[in-house]
Amino acid sequence: MINLYLSKFSLYVWLFQSLTVIITVAFILTQTPIARALFNLESSVKKQIYLGLFFGFISMLGTLLGVQTNDAIANIRDVGAITGGLFGGPIVGLIAGIMGGMHRAYLGGFTANSCALATILNGIFAGLLYTRKKGKYFSPLLGFTFAILAESFHMLLVLLISPPFNKALTLIKTVSGPMISANAVGVGLFLLVIKVSFMEKEIVSAITAEKVLKITEKTLPILSKGLTPETADETVKVILENTNLDAVGITDTEKILAFRGIGSYHHKPLSPILTISTKKALSSGKIILMKNEFDIGCSVKDCPLMSGIVVPLKDSEGNVFGALKLYRKERNTMTLFDVEMAKGLANILSLQVELNKLETEKKMKTLFQLKALQSRINPHFLFNSLNTISYIARTDPEKGGELVKKLSFILRKTIEAEETLSTLDEEISLVKAYLEIEKERFKERLNYEFNIDSSLYDIKIPALILQPIVENAVKHGFSLTKRNITIKIIAYRRGDYVYLVVEDNGKGISEETLKTIFNSSENKKSFGLKNVRDRVLNLFGSNAMFKIKSRINEGTKVIIGIPKGGTPNWILERLSSMTKNLQGKS
Repeated sequence: MINLYLSKFSLYVWLFQSLTVIITVAFILTQTPIARALFNLESSVKKQIYLGLFFGFISMLGTLLGVQTNDAIANIRDVGAITGGLFGGPIVGLIAGIMGGMHRAYLGGFTANSCALATILNGIFAGLLYTRKKGKYFSPLLGFTFAILAESFHMLLVLLISPPFNKALTLIKTVSGPMISANAVGVGLFLLVIKVSFMEKEIVSAITAEKVLKITEKTLPILSKGLTPETADETVKVILENTNLDAVGITDTEKILAFRGIGSYHHKPLSPILTISTKKALSSGKIILMKNEFDIGCSVKDCPLMSGIVVPLKDSEGNVFGALKLYRKERNTMTLFDVEMAKGLANILSLQVELNKLETEKKMKTLFQLKALQSRINPHFLFNSLNTISYIARTDPEKGGELVKKLSFILRKTIEAEETLSTLDEEISLVKAYLEIEKERFKERLNYEFNIDSSLYDIKIPALILQPIVENAVKHGFSLTKRNITIKIIAYRRGDYVYLVVEDNGKGISEETLKTIFNSSENKKSFGLKNVRDRVLNLFGSNAMFKIKSRINEGTKVIIGIPKGGTPNWILERLSSMTKNLQGKS
């Protein structure tokens, strides 16, 4: 903190220069493993305390980067308190506000008490606004607007309780513009940094899911025979061929089962485990990330493995039975994508081996591949289904086997190119299989009914035109007040049109949300609905209808109307050709 007497313009320059430091520090901190882990913790008092300390540090830094003028401090302290409240809630805002406020009071000056109180109150007000938004993330623009109001309140408080009034008025005339603008921009930018951090994680998760499921589809037939040196070697080969890794290995608890890539000349199958990191992962049951050769700890001198990650393989009871190891030939090159992919692969491989032990899964295929003209089963549904099947198989292997067949049917319908288009009969079968699996998760809380005109079963429609809508009803239909829901799937002919209807009695959608439900920038949860609508309108243009009717606590009805002849033949041929081109087929 510098003691200077600056002009208003100079204050603008000084505070915005200080703001660049704050935002740079914020960005760097949000990229650290500790901060990422903190932001991703489940909502708890412990998380709120840690976040409060984090934003309190930012608030104190905002004071230290300020400039002393007219026996006061022009600063950007409220950036930490306000952002903390908007992002973490009242407890976070209160802790950050108290830390920033007490620090300001300690520094003294005729505005010390008023400025300290303003920071504490702004943190609380921001936290209360968070509760009004019910925990949803604030947009940078909304944060910017709120910060302008909060800083204006800050200036008013200084005028009211910082005598003498004339001195306070002179100060406010000098610092109000720079402080209000700098703090508002700071809050907006800080929220943007947080948003970018979460978007990066979402993108990595989406890419990881597709990569993991592509590998899983190829390894399922292999591991259905159990985890042996032979099947482990085939699995390692598949992983290595479908990634840019330099080496991959699988072990049991004592020896190497398979290893391919650099270093394979001494990491030989059926030989003892050579690396300290692998032994540590097996004994602790924890993921080990290695940044260099010293972290890896290979007992062979000049081993080319320079960075990597080891993930324990565990059975349903949490017992470690092996490890998956991914390596690179350069130091510090394991990315967030590599870490997420390793965890995803290890979870899937563990489940595959577990299913094999129970003898309930022999031919199940899983593949998640995004196509421009098809929506896809949500990855969360796939993982939830596998967990449900694994649980049921332990107590009822026969029922588990039936669910495996249903899941295999769903996945087969979503990955075969020739199934890009399907009949209504095939679509209804797909929806039934999906609901039967979900029924095992939700039991009596989920019910469904079908009312289908039997004359319509053979009409051609875009694949997955109903399943994403039904999935959306299952995912978003439940609430604290709607513990049980019923979903109705209806198909009927009226005049020259065929109508497909998915109706539920769930929690419903607000009028405000309905207005922006197809705006991907504002409502990312409606991807499935938007995908279906876009494909229907692209195929049939103005001849199609897609409507959503909904009321809060009463339910939602999605209505699709298409010409009764189904999809015209020329469109079928064109769509089939485009799909083959997307997959690289000629």
